[in-house]
Amino acid sequence: MKQSTHSFLATIYKIWLMRHVDVPEDIASALIEQLCAAPKKSSKAKLVAKPKHIPVVAAVNHVSVRTTLVPAGGGHYRLQLNTRLRKAGRADAGDMIGVTLKLDTDSRKVKVPTELAWELKKHPLARNEFDRLPPGHRRQLLLYYLRAKSPKAKANTLEKFIDHLRERALLGPSSRKPKPSQKPKKQRS
Repeated sequence: MKQSTHSFLATIYKIWLMRHVDVPEDIASALIEQLCAAPKKSSKAKLVAKPKHIPVVAAVNHVSVRTTLVPAGGGHYRLQLNTRLRKAGRADAGDMIGVTLKLDTDSRKVKVPTELAWELKKHPLARNEFDRLPPGHRRQLLLYYLRAKSPKAKANTLEKFIDHLRERALLGPSSRKPKPSQKPKKQRS
């Protein structure tokens, strides 16, 4: 199936600090159909009837960003607008913008640089936490590290990178959401 682009006009909504637009149901359905028909690049990939997230390239006024459509409840999807897209549209909550979406089937994995891999080997606690991170968080940390250019900036970023992972590992489950089976105990009055 040929991947096509889908354009639509949408109103920007604001929930807390995030801005988003609702994706029309027919466009979300077309993207899901394309996603299910796309060749799987991994032998571990399994066919999902309706994916939870849809990887796309979103464009507003010729500014494009690789992002993901997220569930909005009731089988609907929304596109969260980062600052770059919102500024490209020269719009904010309540305004209407034109959006173009195209399915993104390219890999989103970021290769771990050699010097970072060596540093993670020296810190097993940080390495274990890095391996446990969700793919999106791992990717954001790697992109943060890769933005540093000078040797001094790289060293500083590397130190913060390892500290972040060690802190997550040491804080453990108390810093994460409780599991559904861990209901808070009621206090007797």
